Amino acid sequence: MKLLTWNIQAGIGTRRYRDYLLHAHRQLIHTPAKTLALHDIAGQISPYDLVCLQEIDLGGRRSGFRSQIETIAALSGHAHVAVQLNRVVPGISRHGNAILSHWPLHMVEDLKLPGLVAGRGCLIVDVAGPVALRLACLHLSLGAAAQRAQLAAVAKAMGHGPRWLAMGDFNCRAASAPLRMFCAQTGAALPARATPTYPSWRPRRDYDHILASADLLISDYQAQPVHLSDHLPVTARITLNGDA
Repeated sequence: MKLLTWNIQAGIGTRRYRDYLLHAHRQLIHTPAKTLALHDIAGQISPYDLVCLQEIDLGGRRSGFRSQIETIAALSGHAHVAVQLNRVVPGISRHGNAILSHWPLHMVEDLKLPGLVAGRGCLIVDVAGPVALRLACLHLSLGAAAQRAQLAAVAKAMGHGPRWLAMGDFNCRAASAPLRMFCAQTGAALPARATPTYPSWRPRRDYDHILASADLLISDYQAQPVHLSDHLPVTARITLNGDA
């Protein structure tokens, strides 16, 4: 299976620090540049079997009152989609996570993550593919205390399922205490080498990760040099541990 996780920043397309100011209007309204960005994002994810996207707008004003995942899925060729709405800014945006798959998705769970500020979530599905597994698409808060509580909730949700993957924007590095705690609780292993993904134009922090249960083997783990968001996408392959 070919995997991809990506915080797409709602198609805003920040490619340098000053774009946060110059493109501030894209946080509020839809623009033709966003449409082009969504087309490019769909082209990038098309070859991947399982895709987790964060910071999708699910129908706010800044996306033209249309869910961005509808545009992306129609162009990428993924027949199976699950979405999770996490935060609504009235009249402006509808923030969410999404999973796209070439195989059927079952048992969709909308897990709202704990935190002082609401709006973070983990979307969990069972994938009926060549390797049956549970997949979590998550977007964590910025603070370490909230991340520990949120990852504990994800570990509990994944712990009694089949083999599993957790993919998304963790907002913390592989060497951080919350992520080390999660791996200790679940038996997941981090890649041997940190893979910086943020900011995309000069990656310094490994915030985006793909983690797997012990019976899955991850290979070809890398960040892709695609500058359509302030995060780089992370890709990998998985096989059953012990398979060729």
